[in-house]
Order: sequence, then C-alpha cells, then structure tokens
Amino acid sequence: MTRPSGGKLVLARFLLTAIGGALVAWSFQPLGLWWLGWVGVAILFVALLGRPSWRATVGLAVVWGFVTAMIALPWIAEFVGAMPYVALAVTLGLMQIPGVLLARYILGADLPWPVRAVGAAAAVLAGEALLARWPFGGFPWLRVGWGQLGGPLDDAAVLGGVALVGFLAALAAAGIASLVVKQWVTGVALILVPLAIGVVAQPATGDDVGTVRIAAVQGNVPRMGMEFNAQRRAVLENHADATRDLADRVRAGEEPKPDLVVWPENSSDVSPLTDAEAARIIDAAARDIDAPIIVGTFTYDDGVQNTMVLWDPETGPVDGQRHEKIYLQPFGETMPFRDLLRTITPLVDRAGDMTPGTGDGVIEVDRGAAGTIAMGIATCYEVVFDPAFRDAVNNGATILATPTNNATFGYTDMTYQQLAMSRMRAIEFDRAVVVAATSGVSAIVGPDGAVQQETEIFEQKVLTADLPLRDDLTIAARYGGAVEWAIVALAALALIGAVRRAMRAAAAGRETEHQQESHKER
Repeated sequence: MTRPSGGKLVLARFLLTAIGGALVAWSFQPLGLWWLGWVGVAILFVALLGRPSWRATVGLAVVWGFVTAMIALPWIAEFVGAMPYVALAVTLGLMQIPGVLLARYILGADLPWPVRAVGAAAAVLAGEALLARWPFGGFPWLRVGWGQLGGPLDDAAVLGGVALVGFLAALAAAGIASLVVKQWVTGVALILVPLAIGVVAQPATGDDVGTVRIAAVQGNVPRMGMEFNAQRRAVLENHADATRDLADRVRAGEEPKPDLVVWPENSSDVSPLTDAEAARIIDAAARDIDAPIIVGTFTYDDGVQNTMVLWDPETGPVDGQRHEKIYLQPFGETMPFRDLLRTITPLVDRAGDMTPGTGDGVIEVDRGAAGTIAMGIATCYEVVFDPAFRDAVNNGATILATPTNNATFGYTDMTYQQLAMSRMRAIEFDRAVVVAATSGVSAIVGPDGAVQQETEIFEQKVLTADLPLRDDLTIAARYGGAVEWAIVALAALALIGAVRRAMRAAAAGRETEHQQESHKER
C-alpha cells in the first residue's frame, strides 16, 4: 500500500484534523459521548505524525479549534449573531496554535516513543492552560475534560480537577495513536493507566457536617431571546410568584419549609437596592416563605456589578453577604476594544461595562442554633473557571451554587454544557451543587455529580431537596492548581528533551561534516 504524497497527504491531515475536532465537540453535553473525545484527540495526534511542515501545522491547529467551536458553540449566535460566532470560532482556532505546535514538535522529536506520546498529551493540556487564562481572561469552555462526564475518567476530578481528567483523556488518546503506529506496549499502557486512575478515584467520600433544605427557583421569563431584558420586572414577579407558590405548599403541609431559597442570576434585574418596588416584591416573597433568599441582581458601589445578594425575611439585604461576579464574560459583560469594534458593528453596545468583584466567593447564612450555611457561588460563566469554586471551598464553602441566566440562549446546548460543568465541580470538590436558572435547566446535583432533580427549559418550577453540608477538602481543592502546572511542566520537560536531542544531532552533524572536510583536505 502506497502512502499519499505531497498535496494529498496535506489534505488528508486537514481532513483528519477536522474530523477529530468534530468528535471532541460531540463528546460534550448534551450528546455526551465521552469516548469520542479520546478518538478525536487521537486523530489529531495521528495527523501530526510524520513531521508536517510548520505552516501546515499552524493550519491544522486552526482547523482543529475552529471545527470544535463551530459545532459546540452555535448558541453564541443566539446572543450576538452569526458574525461574532464565526469570529469566536476563528479566534479559538488561532488559540490552538501554541499547544498543537508543541505537540507536533514533541511527536517529531528524536525521543523514545513513550516520552513523545506522553509529552504530546501534556502539550494539549498546556494549550488549554493558556486558553484558560488568555486572552481577555481566558475561555476554557472547550476543555477536553468537560467531555468526559459520564465516562470512566470523571471521578478523577476529585484528584486534580478538570485538568487531570483532560490529561488522562489525552493520555488515552495518545495510547490509541500508539496502537495506530504499532507501538503496542505503550498503546495498551497509556489506555489502561488512565482507566485505572479513574476506577481508583473515589468521589463523594467526605462526612456530612449537617444538612440543609434548599429551594432552587426557576421563575421563567415572559418570552425567549434578547427581548426578555425589557421585561425585567415581569421576570422578578415570576420568581416571587414561584416562591409564594412554594410557601403555599409549605403551609399546606405538602413539603417542609426550606432553610434557604436560591434565585438565579438576573432574577431581579431591577436592583432592589435602588428600586423600592423591587425591594418590596422580594421582601414579600421572603416573608411569605419565611426563609432567606439569595437574589441575583446588580449593585453599583463600584461601577456596575453582577451580584448575588442575601435577602433576610426580617431585615432585607444582609450587610457583607453578597457575591460580586469575579470572572466576567468578555464580549458580553465587558467589551474589549469597544471603540474600535463599534466602527465594525453596532452590536458591541449590547455588551455591558461591568466591574469584576474581589470577594471570597462565599455567602454565609446564619441559622442560629442550626449553624451556618456557607454557600460557595459561581455565577453562570464563572463555573468554567477552576479558581471560582476552588477558592470558595478553600474559604469554607460547605455547599455550592451556580445561579445562571440562560434565557438568551433559548433551547440551545449551552445550558446542558454548563450543567455538565456544575456536575464536574460537584465531583471535584465533594460538594452538592444547586443550579438555579431563570429559564432552565435548573438542577439539584449530589456530591457524586449525579443529577437528582432537574427542570425543563422554559417552565416555571421550584426544586427542593435536603442536601449535605461538607467541609472536607479534596486533593483537587488543595492542590488542583499545582496538578495543572505539573502537567504543563511535563510538556515543558518533553520540549526541553526534544530541543536537547535536536541540538545534539545538529552538533553531531556539524562534527561529521567537519571530519569529512578534513579527510578531503588530507
């Protein structure tokens, strides 16, 4: 069998890379075929074998990221239109260049094959680590690890977070690629080792230090799409109505009174701290249910901030108990290069100009003799960032919540992808997670990552559950950041080894050439 040559070989590489990117996209929820993530990354590695030119490698990186983003992120177009959606996909393709170039260099190095295979897997995660931080604060939405939920590796999140899960998946992919090139021992080992780690990892093993009765309110919005922002008071009324319905059921003895009610992000776009009518509506709902409510609103102490505020049924907003969103969505809550981009499209003025918060990510609810509920908050987009819940847990959070507003994205995959992230965080930190969404999907997630209850999209519903409070710190909570940097260091070591081998080979080549010239002179 003859190998394709020249242009046909380059075309085959690009086709393989596009297929690989598509498979990774399909590993994400709601399709959630975790094993496609392994195959997709393996196909990328195969496309990088044989030392393709650096120009071709750059193209492969862009195709890889572009195809993944185009398939996984069409919900972006629901918010800002087709042009910004395509532009984001191109940007994410460009951001794959460093990691893919690194993987290609390591795979083409004069190193033992096992070192090259592991180094390439680490290179993929090194690229993800960069994208999680830069540009504009990062966009770690398409990490390979997110697609592993429901597979044999997701429990490893308790050991090293999403970075470790993604690295194990990349190792398994390197194992598949090893089998393709008939490196049988390495291939089998790189598949079995991640599986063994996934089996050995034991999530949700902490002891309960208490329980809490939680109500997650999904009030729904008057209608889908951007227009719902013009109906802010109606959204607030919806959440108050749903809370009053719960209070009626409690008084009727149909279910127990909650200790804490969680409303979603933007449940009160009309700030109750500046609008008396909004404050009255929330006061009435809190008194009716006779429980504190965590309300999603805006505060203006330091510019405009997306804030979750604790509202007591007797005293109203509780001083000091709020979470101002720290990790803001670029091109949504902030707009980089606003003046420049306004010359291209007026859509830039749909984006906000918000100020990030600086808090500890925890809202404490005093229950008197029953103890304190320390709820860690990651508002909507924040759940994608490792430090959001990690910092909250290390600051004492015993339960977690992801209040979110997904109404703008309609029936798209966005809400399911985000729910998967909350589930992975539950495993990672051994905490129950309450997902409260304006329009769905809201959910109650156990510390093992299992969804105990969930709503449909665009329905009004309240989820209630007795959930455990836990104060143990998992390995991921303590050392998750160090684990990610260790993976990056592994890629760096492989790169150093590859460079040293190349330098030695070059030096040996020069010495041989010198000896040949000397021999000719004699």
